Amino acid sequence: MPGIVDVIIACHTPSRPIGRAVRSVLVGNGECARAIVVCHNIEADRIRAVIPSDLRDRVQYLEYSDGIHSPAGPFNYGLRCATAPWVAVMGSDDELQPGAVRAWLKLAPGADAVIARTELNGRTVPTPPVRVLPYRFRSPVRDRLFYRSAPLGIMRRSFLRDRAISFTPELTTGEDIEFSYQLWTAGRVRVQRRGPAYQINSDANDRVTMRLAPACEELKHCEVLWAQARSASPPIREALALKYLRIHFFGFAWMRADAALRTHRDMWTDDDRSYIAHWVQIILAAAPQCLEILSQADVRLVDALLDPAIPVAQLNDAALARRRFGTPATLMPRSWRMALHREAPLRFMASSALARILK
Repeated sequence: MPGIVDVIIACHTPSRPIGRAVRSVLVGNGECARAIVVCHNIEADRIRAVIPSDLRDRVQYLEYSDGIHSPAGPFNYGLRCATAPWVAVMGSDDELQPGAVRAWLKLAPGADAVIARTELNGRTVPTPPVRVLPYRFRSPVRDRLFYRSAPLGIMRRSFLRDRAISFTPELTTGEDIEFSYQLWTAGRVRVQRRGPAYQINSDANDRVTMRLAPACEELKHCEVLWAQARSASPPIREALALKYLRIHFFGFAWMRADAALRTHRDMWTDDDRSYIAHWVQIILAAAPQCLEILSQADVRLVDALLDPAIPVAQLNDAALARRRFGTPATLMPRSWRMALHREAPLRFMASSALARILK
């Protein structure tokens, strides 16, 4: 196996379960992993104090202050300070299952990155929904790699350095999207489909991604990424556009529709709707065939997002309806000619279901 991995963990408060994360690196994977804890906008001694005493001296502590509530800065700093041939980034409330790093390193020869299998609450997260056949290296388009925004797994440090790939520092959310886009399109990528996983935990109550932020904040990464993506090849633009619509824009709409059901309040603002309509127009202009590939329910939601004059109740209904998977409207694309397209609902859902089964 090629070398050892520096696992970079960003932590901004001692209330996070940083000790659990460190233990999963140094005990479950310690024969081939080191832990670098970047203490973000906080003194290292405060974080060091909550690390289990038997592991405290085995951790490298770095202090990094930028006053920004985003992991981009500390992750970039940790990557600059790492010395191992392979690097990984990790949230302070997550953990690695025993043997995960060794499993990634077995896939690493010849690759620039290995995408980890991930689990949330004991269930496989089916991203990216790759093709069934075990290709050695994966295509960002044919294997739908853009659906994995977080670069979880291992990355060749020299490749990141030579390509100047880094997290986007000015973003408080979505700071990893440009990073992963560059990595998946420029690098040789392998995907772990079985074995010990990167375990995402949901017991922290201050994840940035859990709150309902304004569209101009939550989706600001559109402005960064699409400045690059407009010059990409048509297949790249189409694959990226479909991911953006399904994950970011439809996800934004569903979160507000779901919150409205629970609170009986209108969760949309006029600014949100104008911002989203603007960016959906730009993305569809870059990849117009998307509308033929999306499901009929998806297209109804797109129409509602494009028109800020449509009543909020109608917009919320469309956001909820496209999540009723298995209905004819969610299974069939707008154009029947696209029914067997790799991104059309039938093939996409089948690949996602298979990803959940494999462990």
